[in-house]
Amino acid sequence: MTKYILVGVDDTPEAQIALRWAVDAADQRDLAVRVVRAYLNDLKQWPAVSMAGYVPPAMPLGTLQHQLDEAVQFARDRLGYERGSGWLAAEDAQDALLMEAGGAEMVVVGSRSRNKMSAAVLGSVATAVAAKAPCPVVVVRGERRTGPIVVGTDGSPDSEDAVLFAFEEASRSGQPLRVVYCWQPQAEHAASIDTTDGLLKNWLAESLAPYRDKYPTVTVRASVAEGRASSQLIKMSETASLVVVGSRGRGGVAGLLMGSVSQSLLHHADSPVAIVRRHSQTLKES
Repeated sequence: MTKYILVGVDDTPEAQIALRWAVDAADQRDLAVRVVRAYLNDLKQWPAVSMAGYVPPAMPLGTLQHQLDEAVQFARDRLGYERGSGWLAAEDAQDALLMEAGGAEMVVVGSRSRNKMSAAVLGSVATAVAAKAPCPVVVVRGERRTGPIVVGTDGSPDSEDAVLFAFEEASRSGQPLRVVYCWQPQAEHAASIDTTDGLLKNWLAESLAPYRDKYPTVTVRASVAEGRASSQLIKMSETASLVVVGSRGRGGVAGLLMGSVSQSLLHHADSPVAIVRRHSQTLKES
């Protein structure tokens, strides 16, 4: 099978939103969609409920297969019969998605609303997939909307890939692109804040020049913002159609699969979030 958009579904409304997002993304890229409906150990997703004394009943295999078939049919209706496929997986959801992610251009998963139970659900599936998948992972929250694509950059290799991904998304969707470098002034800075801010703006403009040349139709706004990257990007997500970050930034600790910024966005952003992991292909090679 050629490259595809991989999407995980279950019986929640959020999964249906993720499915629609995945089909739209596949349509823009002329790719197929592969749907995974995993069901093994579903109760691991419900610790907060189980502790309260309620255990959701297991679904019959026929019901699970019907959910998968409906999702695959939705993809085929939009993309064509050959571009929709599925797998009813007797695996944990995160394991099933990671098994299929090797052939995927992108993985799309849904996210429940931010409440006490969602942290456990998100932690068991979306965060694990975003941390380990070998391709970009989009965690969808809410219906698709118009608005700028926001990407955070700090000059690290992972953020360079995030910037490339964001330019590609903006080029396909026609949405404007906002590139943001966030920094926190320190008392021991040798240079003044104004001087440092000016230097960072110059660096940001220079670093974006190759992308602007490659994607001349993309409307780009570049800015330098004072403050924590996670806080600034979460605030910008309120009006964004998508927020894009690398899996780990320049401040990441070796051995960790995701940095604090990407983890914070997964749990608190108001828009879909794309986590982009470093890959071998670079802008110079493309």
